[in-house]
Amino acid sequence: GGAEEAVVHGETGLVVHRPTDAGAAAEAIGSLLADPALAARMGRTARQRSEASFDDDRLAPRLAAALAGVGG
Repeated sequence: GGAEEAVVHGETGLVVHRPTDAGAAAEAIGSLLADPALAARMGRTARQRSEASFDDDRLAPRLAAALAGVGG
């Protein structure tokens, strides 16, 4: 789960594998600032993926199943 599930590197965003690596984060941000069309395309793709994959109707059954497993 988490960012690895939500972000497809190069399609819906850029993943910086070492969050403490300020240089890598700056490079990723710089690449988006240098290419606004790429940033916009990734934003549109991320929204489409989010709406298709992470809506309430899909998440609620998964959450209920996970909680049922925790309860016993």
